[in-house]
Amino acid sequence: MTDDAKVLILVVDDNEGIRDTTAAILRAVGYTVTEAQDGEAALEELAQKPFDVVVLDARMPKLDGTSVVKNLDPEPPPPIIVMVSAYDFDLDLRQHLGQRVFKYLKKPVPPKELIETVAAACNAES
Repeated sequence: MTDDAKVLILVVDDNEGIRDTTAAILRAVGYTVTEAQDGEAALEELAQKPFDVVVLDARMPKLDGTSVVKNLDPEPPPPIIVMVSAYDFDLDLRQHLGQRVFKYLKKPVPPKELIETVAAACNAES
């Protein structure tokens, strides 16, 4: 995928400040970004648009990131997931979600690491 403006990214986080900052970083490098405040809103957005990448908080009220990943429709191919959390990701979570998560990042995610990870996810898709 070469045109960043055509890459659709969904940023999902219940913390408005983190969500806004993450979205602003990705917009600043040219991505088209939509935001969702929780897992339920994320699934609604995912049902409406073919997102390429989802930057997804692991722990949220209502519906957490793990539940969002489990509820993704495999057809058409689901978006690439970059899971983020303030907590360490344990081995059980990684094994449970398997190949469905491209990468796990620990908050606070440095902007450079976020940008590089999303770019790598976009390249993995093409």
